[in-house]
Amino acid sequence: MGIDEWIGRLPKVELHVHLEGSLRPATLLALARRHGADLGAESAEDLEGLYRFEDFGDFARLFLAGLDVLRGAADFADATAALAAELAAQNVRYAEVTTTPVQHHRRGVALEEYAAGLDEGRRRAREEHGVEIGWICDISRESEAPDSHLTVGFLLGRTAPGGVVGLGLGGVEEGFPPEPFASSFARAKAAGLAALPHAGETAGPESVWGALRALGADRIGHGIRCLDDPALVAHLAERRIPLEVAPTSNVALKLVKDARSHVLGELARAGLVVTLNTDDPAYFRTTLNDELRIAHDLHGFTRRALLDAQVAALEASYAPAATKAAVRRELRDTGL
Repeated sequence: MGIDEWIGRLPKVELHVHLEGSLRPATLLALARRHGADLGAESAEDLEGLYRFEDFGDFARLFLAGLDVLRGAADFADATAALAAELAAQNVRYAEVTTTPVQHHRRGVALEEYAAGLDEGRRRAREEHGVEIGWICDISRESEAPDSHLTVGFLLGRTAPGGVVGLGLGGVEEGFPPEPFASSFARAKAAGLAALPHAGETAGPESVWGALRALGADRIGHGIRCLDDPALVAHLAERRIPLEVAPTSNVALKLVKDARSHVLGELARAGLVVTLNTDDPAYFRTTLNDELRIAHDLHGFTRRALLDAQVAALEASYAPAATKAAVRRELRDTGL
């Protein structure tokens, strides 16, 4: 069996994918038409051109256009179902999907409406596509004042969606260190939620140390800059703290020159727990299958290493026990 077919058949788990970054052209166009929004394109094919960007500014403009069409419960449900269909086509059995409440709250979307859409989308993902979803709701560093506790208050309130597994921290790292958000993470952890912040993506090891020490991070989103500090690498390896690595995202945002230059192989050789992810798959024009192929072709991941990475993602996940057991059996039965 060729590697493409083998990767396609491999049961998968994804831990780092943003709902708001998953809107493929067809989905974005359908939502825009629902609301009469002008995207400057008449077809999904025309819209494809907007999904090519040269820098973070271009990406941000596209991302904001996607946010604008997420206005009501039906929009969030449809976006979630569209993502689930794409995941199912790649044999993803379970995904932890990040979404950012403050991005919608500040646009005037009622959080009750937002939560209802997430609940319906999660139901459809399971019933229509066989994909189980756990939600990570993340704080946007630059958009939420640390003392507002907006996101954690939403998660611990009566209108929170079902299936939330953790609190995240995203957005701009430079100038927005993790430490000021410690009280939100303390409240989340006291309520049984995992601490799942981004760190070490654009900022250095101090960002990862801050996430570990101040937030009690259970996993690290990205974490590629950990390699700048051997003591941090040793700590992450000893404590078996997983990294959610997204190579194509790092290339698209100019954090590394190209896929071959990525530190993915170095992270694995350092004995770190590495999982493979897509981050914003629509806007970075990637799939989880693509990320596995990059690992295989450019960074020395054998079929066994790819399988082990999926086992690592499953064990690092907060999937329900029955889901974990079922996927564990599938992975155990996967031939090389």
